[in-house]
Amino acid sequence: MTARQHGQLRLALAVATAVAAGCDGGDEPAPAFPADYAATYVEVRGCRGSADHDLRRIRVLADPAALAPYQTRSAPFPPGAIVLKAEHDFADDDCTGPVVEWTVMTRLAAGTAPGLLDWSWQRVDGDRRVVSEDEPRCAGCHADCGGPPDGHDGTCAVP
Repeated sequence: MTARQHGQLRLALAVATAVAAGCDGGDEPAPAFPADYAATYVEVRGCRGSADHDLRRIRVLADPAALAPYQTRSAPFPPGAIVLKAEHDFADDDCTGPVVEWTVMTRLAAGTAPGLLDWSWQRVDGDRRVVSEDEPRCAGCHADCGGPPDGHDGTCAVP
Protein backbone atom coordinates (compact mmCIF):
# COMPACT_ATOMS: atom_id res chain seq x y z
CA MET A 1 0.00 0.00 0.00
CA THR A 2 1.33 3.39 -0.94
CA ALA A 3 1.56 6.29 1.49
CA ARG A 4 -1.27 8.02 -0.36
CA GLN A 5 -3.52 4.94 -0.17
CA HIS A 6 -2.66 4.57 3.53
CA GLY A 7 -3.67 8.21 4.13
CA GLN A 8 -6.92 7.75 2.21
CA LEU A 9 -7.70 4.62 4.23
CA ARG A 10 -7.06 6.46 7.52
CA LEU A 11 -9.33 9.31 6.38
CA ALA A 12 -12.09 6.90 5.36
CA LEU A 13 -11.86 5.12 8.73
CA ALA A 14 -11.99 8.43 10.60
CA VAL A 15 -15.10 9.52 8.68
CA ALA A 16 -16.79 6.15 9.24
CA THR A 17 -16.00 6.30 12.95
CA ALA A 18 -17.39 9.82 13.25
CA VAL A 19 -20.59 8.88 11.40
CA ALA A 20 -21.06 5.77 13.56
CA ALA A 21 -20.48 7.74 16.74
CA GLY A 22 -23.02 10.33 15.67
CA CYS A 23 -25.61 7.65 14.96
CA ASP A 24 -25.07 5.79 18.23
CA GLY A 25 -24.78 8.82 20.51
CA GLY A 26 -28.04 10.39 19.42
CA ASP A 27 -30.18 7.62 20.90
CA GLU A 28 -28.70 7.67 24.38
CA PRO A 29 -30.93 9.33 26.97
CA ALA A 30 -29.51 12.23 28.91
CA PRO A 31 -29.34 12.22 32.70
CA ALA A 32 -32.38 13.91 34.24
CA PHE A 33 -30.18 16.13 36.43
CA PRO A 34 -27.55 18.72 35.50
CA ALA A 35 -23.83 18.01 35.75
CA ASP A 36 -23.50 20.97 38.15
CA TYR A 37 -26.32 19.75 40.42
CA ALA A 38 -24.20 20.37 43.54
CA ALA A 39 -24.52 24.12 42.95
CA THR A 40 -28.31 24.15 43.43
CA TYR A 41 -29.38 20.83 44.98
CA VAL A 42 -29.57 20.60 48.77
CA GLU A 43 -28.62 17.57 50.84
CA VAL A 44 -31.73 16.34 52.64
CA ARG A 45 -30.26 13.11 54.05
CA GLY A 46 -26.63 12.72 54.98
CA CYS A 47 -24.22 9.92 54.15
CA ARG A 48 -25.52 6.50 55.19
CA GLY A 49 -25.50 2.89 54.07
CA SER A 50 -28.26 1.56 51.84
CA ALA A 51 -29.07 -2.10 51.48
CA ASP A 52 -31.43 -1.16 48.65
CA HIS A 53 -28.70 0.43 46.54
CA ASP A 54 -26.20 -2.40 46.25
CA LEU A 55 -24.89 -1.76 49.78
CA ARG A 56 -23.46 1.57 48.73
CA ARG A 57 -23.22 4.67 50.86
CA ILE A 58 -25.77 7.26 49.74
CA ARG A 59 -26.55 10.94 50.14
CA VAL A 60 -30.00 12.20 49.19
CA LEU A 61 -30.31 15.61 47.53
CA ALA A 62 -33.33 17.61 46.38
CA ASP A 63 -33.54 20.15 43.60
CA PRO A 64 -35.14 23.51 44.42
CA ALA A 65 -38.64 22.30 43.40
CA ALA A 66 -38.37 19.16 45.57
CA LEU A 67 -36.78 20.78 48.64
CA ALA A 68 -39.84 22.06 50.53
CA PRO A 69 -42.05 19.00 49.82
CA TYR A 70 -39.23 16.71 50.95
CA GLN A 71 -38.41 18.66 54.10
CA THR A 72 -41.89 19.61 55.28
CA ARG A 73 -43.87 16.61 54.01
CA SER A 74 -46.90 18.91 53.81
CA ALA A 75 -47.39 19.13 50.03
CA PRO A 76 -46.95 16.80 47.07
CA PHE A 77 -43.92 17.12 44.85
CA PRO A 78 -44.69 19.22 41.77
CA PRO A 79 -44.17 17.71 38.32
CA GLY A 80 -40.51 18.06 37.34
CA ALA A 81 -39.20 17.98 40.93
CA ILE A 82 -36.08 15.82 41.31
CA VAL A 83 -34.84 13.74 44.23
CA LEU A 84 -31.31 12.45 43.67
CA LYS A 85 -29.32 9.75 45.44
CA ALA A 86 -25.58 10.12 45.01
CA GLU A 87 -24.13 6.66 45.58
CA HIS A 88 -20.61 6.09 46.86
CA ASP A 89 -18.44 3.03 47.43
CA PHE A 90 -19.36 0.89 50.44
CA ALA A 91 -16.06 1.78 52.15
CA ASP A 92 -16.52 5.55 51.67
CA ASP A 93 -17.83 6.23 55.19
CA ASP A 94 -18.25 9.98 54.72
CA CYS A 95 -19.27 10.06 51.03
CA THR A 96 -16.36 12.30 50.06
CA GLY A 97 -14.99 10.03 47.33
CA PRO A 98 -16.17 9.87 43.75
CA VAL A 99 -19.79 9.08 42.97
CA VAL A 100 -20.14 5.52 41.69
CA GLU A 101 -23.70 5.96 40.47
CA TRP A 102 -26.71 8.23 40.84
CA THR A 103 -30.32 7.19 41.17
CA VAL A 104 -32.72 9.95 40.20
CA MET A 105 -36.47 10.29 40.66
CA THR A 106 -38.30 12.91 38.57
CA ARG A 107 -41.88 13.66 39.54
CA LEU A 108 -44.43 13.24 36.75
CA ALA A 109 -47.92 14.68 36.50
CA ALA A 110 -50.50 12.79 38.56
CA GLY A 111 -51.89 9.74 36.81
CA THR A 112 -49.30 9.60 34.01
CA ALA A 113 -47.39 6.57 35.34
CA PRO A 114 -49.33 4.94 38.20
CA GLY A 115 -47.24 1.74 37.97
CA LEU A 116 -44.19 3.89 38.69
CA LEU A 117 -45.89 5.92 41.44
CA ASP A 118 -45.98 8.85 38.98
CA TRP A 119 -42.19 9.16 39.04
CA SER A 120 -39.64 8.61 36.30
CA TRP A 121 -36.57 6.70 37.47
CA GLN A 122 -32.99 6.65 36.16
CA ARG A 123 -29.75 5.00 37.15
CA VAL A 124 -26.75 6.97 35.92
CA ASP A 125 -23.15 5.74 36.17
CA GLY A 126 -20.17 7.72 37.43
CA ASP A 127 -19.43 8.89 33.87
CA ARG A 128 -22.99 10.32 33.59
CA ARG A 129 -24.21 7.62 31.21
CA VAL A 130 -27.79 6.46 31.76
CA VAL A 131 -27.61 2.79 32.76
CA SER A 132 -31.36 2.17 32.99
CA GLU A 133 -34.69 3.91 33.11
CA ASP A 134 -37.87 3.04 34.98
CA GLU A 135 -36.66 -0.21 36.49
CA PRO A 136 -39.60 -1.95 38.19
CA ARG A 137 -37.49 -2.57 41.29
CA CYS A 138 -37.26 1.20 41.98
CA ALA A 139 -41.01 1.82 42.10
CA GLY A 140 -41.53 -1.57 43.75
CA CYS A 141 -39.23 -0.68 46.63
CA HIS A 142 -40.66 2.81 47.04
CA ALA A 143 -44.25 1.49 46.96
CA ASP A 144 -43.40 -0.66 49.99
CA CYS A 145 -42.09 2.17 52.15
CA GLY A 146 -45.39 2.73 53.92
CA GLY A 147 -47.57 5.75 54.54
CA PRO A 148 -46.75 9.19 55.83
CA PRO A 149 -44.43 10.45 57.03
CA ASP A 150 -41.96 7.77 55.86
CA GLY A 151 -43.72 7.16 52.57
CA HIS A 152 -44.46 10.76 51.64
CA ASP A 153 -45.26 10.89 47.95
CA GLY A 154 -43.13 7.86 47.04
CA THR A 155 -40.09 8.72 49.14
CA CYS A 156 -39.06 6.30 51.84
CA ALA A 157 -37.35 8.16 54.64
CA VAL A 158 -37.93 10.98 57.04
CA PRO A 159 -35.33 13.68 56.37
